[in-house]
Amino acid sequence: MSAQYKIEVKGKIVESALIAFSKYGYDKTRMDDIAETARVSKGTLYLYFRSKEELFYAISETNILRLKEQLSTLMATRKEELVSNAEKFYENFHNETGQDFEKVFFEIIAESARNPRLKRMLYEHRLRTIDIVTEYLNLQVEKDLFAKDVDTKAISAGLVSLFNGLSISKVSGMSESSNKQAWKETIRAIFKGMS
Repeated sequence: MSAQYKIEVKGKIVESALIAFSKYGYDKTRMDDIAETARVSKGTLYLYFRSKEELFYAISETNILRLKEQLSTLMATRKEELVSNAEKFYENFHNETGQDFEKVFFEIIAESARNPRLKRMLYEHRLRTIDIVTEYLNLQVEKDLFAKDVDTKAISAGLVSLFNGLSISKVSGMSESSNKQAWKETIRAIFKGMS
């Protein structure tokens, strides 16, 4: 087996886990369901992942990579360009991650109240997400697009919370146009305050 083949199989399993978790719910999904969705044997599945928690971790890692990719496309040289790019981020990132991820993510939050291992993974995922956004904001400070005295870590935590809150609104049935408008106006206000 080539290294490329292993990467492809692992990726297929992770995507299939996301689909199965979304379809059956995290708690009710069996490893058999994931193997069947991925069209791999149970032995192959267990060769790569020993548990649903490991699969959720892999899904989270994929999401972190997507976040980094999205932020790398938002590099700006002018303040106006930065605000415009940040306004587009909400829609672009939702399109990139898809509705299955949102449904699974919120179900995992509920499940984590009973599962300390999942709770720890969610906590670590949130910290890493905040760190990635902080790195991005720090780059903007270095380019003099934001004031030097801005607490980028606190702003990052707020932006992540805003994004997650609007994702909850979306899953709860709020109109996407309302969520996009809330994101845009809040981003404008935050970035204006950071100047």
